[in-house]
Amino acid sequence: MTLQDRLRWLLPAAFAWFAADQVTKAWLKQALTPGVDLTALGGAILVTPVNNPGAFLSLGAGLDDHARGLVFTVGVALVLAALLAWSLRAKTLSRLELLGAGSFLGGGLGNLLDRLRQDGTVFDFLNLGIGPLRTGIFNIADVGLMAGVALFVAGGVLGKSRRT
Repeated sequence: MTLQDRLRWLLPAAFAWFAADQVTKAWLKQALTPGVDLTALGGAILVTPVNNPGAFLSLGAGLDDHARGLVFTVGVALVLAALLAWSLRAKTLSRLELLGAGSFLGGGLGNLLDRLRQDGTVFDFLNLGIGPLRTGIFNIADVGLMAGVALFVAGGVLGKSRRT
């Protein structure tokens, strides 16, 4: 696959997740009243705005500001840059793996931009569940990250099954 072919799969996925994340965050920051949660579908969907200093499920939120900045800003920027460089150079990636890498990049960039704009925090707002069984609070960038991992793994598994 040529570089142009890789870009054709990688960049639209990255842009789509990044744009969806930034648009939803901007809209909800304007639309929501601080301290007021919105519910839908009998409470299955809860929209509750929080600024999360940590990562997934607030992992790392207890780190001091300097360590959090190194891990979640500098570290994430380096990981995203390395993923982009590798995705553009690896000639054996499938289209599904490139979509996965692009989705991961878009989600990662959305949250990284939050951290750069919001003193090291990420704007999270969505909580799903039924009764006491609930997710943590997350955002659209997080969905892009998880979708990216799933697509990348699926692409690798499907590609491996075709090669054997």
